[in-house]
Amino acid sequence: MQLLRLLKKYMLTFLSPFWGVILKLRGLSVGRGFVCIGRPGINRTSGSTISLGDEVSLCNTGIANPLAEGGRCRLATIAPGAEIKLADRVGASSSIICAATSIVIGEGTIIGGGAMILDTDFHLQTKEGDWGTDPQAVSRPVVIGRKCFIGARAMILKGVTIGDHAVVGAGAVVTKDVEAYSIVGGNPASVIGRVPKITSSSSEEGH
Repeated sequence: MQLLRLLKKYMLTFLSPFWGVILKLRGLSVGRGFVCIGRPGINRTSGSTISLGDEVSLCNTGIANPLAEGGRCRLATIAPGAEIKLADRVGASSSIICAATSIVIGEGTIIGGGAMILDTDFHLQTKEGDWGTDPQAVSRPVVIGRKCFIGARAMILKGVTIGDHAVVGAGAVVTKDVEAYSIVGGNPASVIGRVPKITSSSSEEGH
């Protein structure tokens, strides 16, 4: 059974160049070494941009990650001029990244299964008490730094900036900025720890 699972994973990974071509045909910029396990979900509004750096990986099936059982990675721009940018070596599993304005994710950041990154509230109540449908009216850019870890089922909401090497705990709802090297958790997320900084001397000792 395990051998069959590994074989399926290998075959799906083997199709990565195919999915890279498909995404380019759909107007995405895709860097070298793209890894795509299973079929991704892509929604790109005309006049918007989605760019993937080198060695970006998208896991869209539980065959490769048991926490990806919830479905495909979905990258969606929902307004003209919106952008999603995944820098080199970003990895995501069964995650939703939806931008009405801008979501930028730094190199080496990992996004856990079922996490959601949204730069908009989608609806704004009008004077008449109805709910408007202009996502850009209630949107603020999201920036996630380098080598961060976004835990499974976490939510990053509009206007948030997350510093380099920060960790967002599983299921956390992040509504405010997160400092570099911080560990946050809960709803709303608050600081619960610090990530040790790796110095050049400690790195040498590790060798």
